[in-house]
Amino acid sequence: MLGHVVAGCCPGDAAPSLLEEPRTEVAVDRDGEVVGAIGWAVRAQGGDGLLLWLHCMEDDQSIAEILVRHMLKQAGQRTVRAFEAPTAISFAGLPVHSRPGTAAALEAAGFSRQDGWSYLHHRLDTLHRLPYEVIDITECAEPYGWYVRLREKDGTHVGKAVVSRPVEGTAVLEWLTLTPEPDGTAHLLLRQCLAHLADRGTRELTVLLDTPAEHTEPPAADIHRKAGFQEIDQLHPYTRQP
Repeated sequence: MLGHVVAGCCPGDAAPSLLEEPRTEVAVDRDGEVVGAIGWAVRAQGGDGLLLWLHCMEDDQSIAEILVRHMLKQAGQRTVRAFEAPTAISFAGLPVHSRPGTAAALEAAGFSRQDGWSYLHHRLDTLHRLPYEVIDITECAEPYGWYVRLREKDGTHVGKAVVSRPVEGTAVLEWLTLTPEPDGTAHLLLRQCLAHLADRGTRELTVLLDTPAEHTEPPAADIHRKAGFQEIDQLHPYTRQP
């Protein structure tokens, strides 16, 4: 049994004014208990539908299917993009490994997985300060954080990075470029960067790596893994054509 609850602003897009008819709807069982909910809207320009978020028990794919198919019926004949926009509490993309029921429900309803991101995490509080300085760190405004330059002892620059300022010890590695190392030791440059970030109060670091829709490893994953990162999940948006 599915019930409409509220047609108010749903979290997702940065500017709610860019959305038409934002709404939240819930699925309830025969006793009236809520078993799932979905938030969706229509983009004001272009008219695409946006499935912003969906929550239910992941071991019951049928509830996710009911919510998705109900949303599609309400949205009508239009392209629908699912988990394309970040919310106030999460990145864009469905975490497909921890949300298998929702992923299966989307695919059963005709959605196609799109290129996304590998979400990696590294604890830095076990790293030790390096015995010599091989890094220059300056403040930057966008994003608010640090601009990092990696260099050899002789001053030769070998890499650049931007890292957000840590919030309660957690920071985001926004982007990173490293000079190719023929001996395959580029991950050591990244570890040097991480050690200096740890020395500046960063206890945990996360990063998103571009990942194809197919179940393949991102090209940069090997360097990050050797530097100590571990994949938490893969985040993928979905698209359904009318």
